[in-house]
Amino acid sequence: MTRGPLSRSRSILYVMRRRGWLRPRRIGCLLILLVIVGIAALWLLGRAVDGVTDRFRDHPAPVAGSPFDTVAPARPASSGSPAIDRITRRGKLIVAVQERRGLAQRSPGSGGYTGFDIAMLDLIARDLGVDPARTSFKPLTGGSREAALGRGEADLALGGYAITAARSAEVGIAGPYLVLGGTEYGIGLPPGDPVLRERVTAVLRRAFDDGTWARRYAEDLGAPVPNPPVLR
Repeated sequence: MTRGPLSRSRSILYVMRRRGWLRPRRIGCLLILLVIVGIAALWLLGRAVDGVTDRFRDHPAPVAGSPFDTVAPARPASSGSPAIDRITRRGKLIVAVQERRGLAQRSPGSGGYTGFDIAMLDLIARDLGVDPARTSFKPLTGGSREAALGRGEADLALGGYAITAARSAEVGIAGPYLVLGGTEYGIGLPPGDPVLRERVTAVLRRAFDDGTWARRYAEDLGAPVPNPPVLR
């Protein structure tokens, strides 16, 4: 005959009485043991929860949107000058140059140029954040320099670039930075770019004020050194 749950419970109690497990002292010990086991279990559970929390803290908070979304790279801010922006992207200057002794002449054994105009050009390049050594020269004469500036094929024009009414109507000019034999010379610029003109004019003014202009005049054009011209 199968014994029910009640009969089994009575049998267990009977065995526990005979073996002395239900004595008050042993019951107290058992309760203390249960309390210790409970406290240990709670401590272990707390450590486990803290570990999970710390792992979540180590990771950045989720952001809205698909994980496959891409962020477009930020476009560099415009300087306000189309020519300066081109120069910055390209990392060098392109200069329409005409050879003129003492101002812009080829350096023997290299494709570079030396002279007073080139010294001013180096100052301009550094101000625009490009390496003067990377300047690319386009030997042009006459109206070819104005055409190159107008088409954006050259950033500047120099090498005895005389300031004339005709040129001033076609392109921008910074200067005069030099006067020789009653003739004024300037730096040719792309048309319609006042920001570039202001930058170049500021470079020339600093060269006047800090003595660089006078020193380079003496080295490239000789003495006596005149006073710098008045910038327009």
